[in-house]
Amino acid sequence: MKSAAHFVKVLIVFLVLKNNMQTTKISEKNAVYWDELCGSNIAKVLGVTDSSIASLKKFDDWYFDYYPYLFDHIPFAEMPNKKVLDIGLGYGTVAQRLAESGALYTGLDIAQGPVSMVNHRLSQCHLAGNAVQGSILSPPFDPGTFDYVTAIGCLHHTGNLQLAIDQCYRLLKPGGRLIFMVYYAYSYRRLLTSPILTLNYSMKECFGYHGVVGESSKKQSAAYDASAEGDLAPHTDWISARSLKHFCRAFSSVNATTENIAQERPFQKRSREDLLKTKWPSIVGLDIYATATK
Repeated sequence: MKSAAHFVKVLIVFLVLKNNMQTTKISEKNAVYWDELCGSNIAKVLGVTDSSIASLKKFDDWYFDYYPYLFDHIPFAEMPNKKVLDIGLGYGTVAQRLAESGALYTGLDIAQGPVSMVNHRLSQCHLAGNAVQGSILSPPFDPGTFDYVTAIGCLHHTGNLQLAIDQCYRLLKPGGRLIFMVYYAYSYRRLLTSPILTLNYSMKECFGYHGVVGESSKKQSAAYDASAEGDLAPHTDWISARSLKHFCRAFSSVNATTENIAQERPFQKRSREDLLKTKWPSIVGLDIYATATK
């Protein structure tokens, strides 16, 4: 019996160390991959060729027009004098809007490129705040520091979604809120492109599984994130609202809704503007937007 118990302990330690090594490798790859600003492909289409105020405004106007529901989830009007940590900075659109709202702004990103962009935005617009390079899996901040944490479209790339959420919880003050977006496992795109994986995931959840879908094919991942050269994100997770709420079980309350839809199969005959007015995004939308209160 003692030998069996010892074997189990050794196995657990081995699995933990293996998982930590895998997560570290993903973080290293993320630091390189996301150095190219998320949204760079769209910026080229829009004709954004520099980082001047006028050029960035062109990008920001497109961004908020394309994702109008962001204002339903991020309470910018409540941000003045609140300590806000913004994770996953991309082109810095949300970062600048948070700083403009009067938030006591701090940005965090695994890659240097987005950090430099946000600090450039803040400087040229004479806004207070600062962005630093680091990982939410091991954040360089004290517990209970922030009133809000925002993370739009990044936690599912960390390689450890549960740990990322747990760290956000740790950084929040009591009553603080985590506002974040992750990819939805049961979106129309997943149902069409990954029916077997989606069915398997559904069956696992029926038997009590709480977690992410896991790795998918390169083709399936490419439908979500790809660099200008066509390279794919080092890691991507998809999750259901049910499993996401389980991941947020330490919080006192969690609200989750689905958003986003594209003019693609099976909706290619309607404009995205019209599609956003239908109920489809709230049923099989691409993304889950969640607010978790500590």
